[in-house]
Amino acid sequence: MQPQSRQHRYVIASSAENDAVDNRQPERRETPGDASINLRSAAATVVAAALGAIAGGLAASKLPDDKFIWTGFVLAPLLVLLEVFFKRLVALFDGNANAARLMLAGAIVAGFYVTWFAVRSL
Repeated sequence: MQPQSRQHRYVIASSAENDAVDNRQPERRETPGDASINLRSAAATVVAAALGAIAGGLAASKLPDDKFIWTGFVLAPLLVLLEVFFKRLVALFDGNANAARLMLAGAIVAGFYVTWFAVRSL
């Protein structure tokens, strides 16, 4: 038997590896435009903003004008409730926890402060 050249052994080895590799393209799944934004998540965001607005209106009408620091204490229970029910709320965002937390907490805070400043400016 003759010794094989280095190049010939490489060709044989690489062809054996290529036979074991699956070169088929993966099946493409239908991807929605943005799975985290749907009707249920939009409704949850609107409800969160409405709760924030209600709390902001109540706080603006009841708290003294010079006690802006108290707004954090008014927001805290809403944010705690968000964390308590977070597992249920994530389902509304198709399991995207980051999108759920960002959208809901942002909606609560935005609704609160928009209403706070609107009531205070009257």
